Amino acid sequence: MSVWRYTAVELGGAHASQRQRGEIAGESAAEVRASLRRIGLQVIDLRQTRTAARDAVGGLTGSVTGTLASSARRYLRQRRRPERAELYDSLATMLDSGLPLLEAVDTVIGSTRRRRSPLRSMLVQLREELRSGSSLGQAMTRHHAWFDPSEVAMVRAGQHGGTLSDVLKTLAERHERSGELTNRLVGALAYPAIVALVGVGVVVFLSVKTLPNLTQILTDNGIAIPALTQRVMTLGQLLAGSWLLLLVGLLAALVGAVLAGELTRRLGVQPPAWVRRLHPKVFRRMAVARVTLQLSELLRTGVPMVEALRVLAPTTAAGGLRRRLESAADMLERGEELSAALNDEHWFDPELRRLLDIGQASGELETLLERIGHRYTRQATRLIDRLTTLLEPAVILTLAVMVGLVVMAAILPLLRLQEIM
Repeated sequence: MSVWRYTAVELGGAHASQRQRGEIAGESAAEVRASLRRIGLQVIDLRQTRTAARDAVGGLTGSVTGTLASSARRYLRQRRRPERAELYDSLATMLDSGLPLLEAVDTVIGSTRRRRSPLRSMLVQLREELRSGSSLGQAMTRHHAWFDPSEVAMVRAGQHGGTLSDVLKTLAERHERSGELTNRLVGALAYPAIVALVGVGVVVFLSVKTLPNLTQILTDNGIAIPALTQRVMTLGQLLAGSWLLLLVGLLAALVGAVLAGELTRRLGVQPPAWVRRLHPKVFRRMAVARVTLQLSELLRTGVPMVEALRVLAPTTAAGGLRRRLESAADMLERGEELSAALNDEHWFDPELRRLLDIGQASGELETLLERIGHRYTRQATRLIDRLTTLLEPAVILTLAVMVGLVVMAAILPLLRLQEIM
């Protein structure tokens, strides 16, 4: 379904000279004209809006393109967290004030400033799907680049139980806090990355601009170039001449790693233990904290445990955790206990599984999962702070060594020239 921007006038009305402009969703221009005519509008101008290219990933098919599309959708949803938080909060506020859902969506569309924004395009399609009789949950399933399966399941449960506004508030709060750990980790890695980039830039600049002039003097006088100077020049010139090839190779390696992980998941092959150990603990803690908090929210809204695990699995970026959640859902259907289904110590330690047993026995599993999620979030925060404390001096020391080697590579030719003098 595409979004169309129209200019129209009223059919046979007294104000036919007054033009009305707006947006409407439809499969074709003829369908849109017929829809507007049914509500008494004659179309003067009709144009299809350009859909953002990044939203087209949902149409990709096949195993390889499907994997890349799934990763792209997760990336888009992460980038759009602030917009989704504002959307959920606005809808919840208007529903609490007694406004119908369709009118609330229409109001949000009117308050969107950018007429060509992906958010406005999505909301226009959502509004038309609601007008055609679809529920909000059904309409959200058609926009994978905006809403993940766990959100759709919560919205459906909220509509079924009559608590949609409460569910929307919960989703808004989730998105407001979900980026805190990620932003903290990015901030911890940004400084070392900038320092490392500056260090490499210094090496390349001196290797390409300064050292060749010094070594040319030595060569003209028949003096051998120092080995350290020659190696630094070779490295710098290699980086300066092949940076694009190195960048393409790095991107190809990342894509290959993603595809290899997806292939092993589909074939049911368990990665070797040494590969699993390469996964840093801070990322494991962040992933498990997110899963436990979302699982608690799903259970509170009335989603069954098996369905909650299955809707959470596709939203998890970590392939190993995704496989474990899918396997746990199958085991629960066979009658296994939750702690036995989550028996992978790489992701779930024995203490967590013991607490799950206690939570099921006491009937307070949702509260216990929430407490575990907050505790793992605190642990991940401490790990990030520790990483920051260790990285900064390590990067400064590495930069000092790099600059020292380049300076030494520049001094050695000068010492040789002093001998000539």
